[in-house]
Amino acid sequence: MRTLALGCIVFAVGCTGAAAVPPPSVGPLPVPPQPDDATRAGATHATADAQQGPIVFVEDDYARALAEARSRGVPIFVDTWATWCHSCLSMRSYVFPDPALRRFSNRFVWLSLDTERDGNAQVVAKLGPRVLPTLYVIDSANERLLTAWPGSLTAVELAGMLDEALGTAPDGKLKHALDVDVAVTHLHDTKDAARCTSMASDEAPRLPPGTALADVLRAGMDCADDLPPKAPERAKLAGLVTLGDKVAADLTQPILADDRSDLWDYVVAGYRTLGEKEHAADVKRVATAWAAFLEDQASRATTPAARAVFDAHRLLAYKALGAPERAVPMLQQSAHDFPGDYNPPARLASAYLAMKRYDDALGAIQRALGLAYGPRKLLLYSTEADVYEGKGDHAGSRQSLSDAIAFAKTLPATARYAKLVESLQKRLDKLEAQ
Repeated sequence: MRTLALGCIVFAVGCTGAAAVPPPSVGPLPVPPQPDDATRAGATHATADAQQGPIVFVEDDYARALAEARSRGVPIFVDTWATWCHSCLSMRSYVFPDPALRRFSNRFVWLSLDTERDGNAQVVAKLGPRVLPTLYVIDSANERLLTAWPGSLTAVELAGMLDEALGTAPDGKLKHALDVDVAVTHLHDTKDAARCTSMASDEAPRLPPGTALADVLRAGMDCADDLPPKAPERAKLAGLVTLGDKVAADLTQPILADDRSDLWDYVVAGYRTLGEKEHAADVKRVATAWAAFLEDQASRATTPAARAVFDAHRLLAYKALGAPERAVPMLQQSAHDFPGDYNPPARLASAYLAMKRYDDALGAIQRALGLAYGPRKLLLYSTEADVYEGKGDHAGSRQSLSDAIAFAKTLPATARYAKLVESLQKRLDKLEAQ
């Protein structure tokens, strides 16, 4: 089963997400430790004064955001994200700066929370994001949760969500599409794969263009892939893949480039599920279009950060083409542009591993480990173990897994990636038995 890729699943290797019914009130949120002066100096702590000014986020400081929101009598908008989440970076580079959202700049206090930071652990645990990004609106007077949306949205769709939070219902078509998104994703999350597949297959052709359509197609393909081979609903996968292929290739569809790329990823996987040999030409065709689209998007980016949004998916597309070496120059550029970011060397390690350049992969993943923080570091240890296995160094692999498990014990209980730690322990146990 593939991991549903709408936003970024917090405890998974890749980026995924899902729409969900807004959760109930979470009650007053804990105030995390205050950032030190150096952190304050490096972060943006102002909200735009002008009604039509750009959105400016308070970074990793819930207490300050709450105090400011109460003093101004406005709600708090919270973006929960992480540096490894390409959907989160897409929102930060392509959605929040959109002029269409400027009318909201002074109607909220805008708070950004890096979910991997220890100082945010209590607030993040209370909010409980299941996927990244998850976007929240909180009543600052009583800290009641007004609404939440797990996953990414276009600027127009986010504006509809914000209007609804402020008391203005979104367009009827948009609301219906989001309701279908919620329903299909609920079936996906509750493992009701048969009903999920059927609803996605029935509803997707009737949905208007937009993020909800892409979400429903991805959820439906994932559910169909999870069904037993003889389940009658599994036959609907072919239709979902065909429609997904059509939607992804239609550049007039109003979805984020990152979400379009996610959809292409699922279409490639769907064709493979339908038959590696029978659909080899489809896989190559789609992967070629996918890679070309991402290269074009990256070439249009106006900043290094906006270009790097596409790094993770370009690596996936090149792997789908059997050409991981094409990712190396872009990842080397990102490592140069962002020397403090562990993601470029971690992705380089993945590319080198696919190329069987084990020594280069080991050097890259160890550079990434030296920069990494928070629970995502567990996945880097897992990659390091993979590299040692590729080299035939079982002792090195055991050490990497042992280091991962030891590191997990230092993390807050809410951020230990329990299933991942369990799988790492099983892998270690197997190696030790051998």
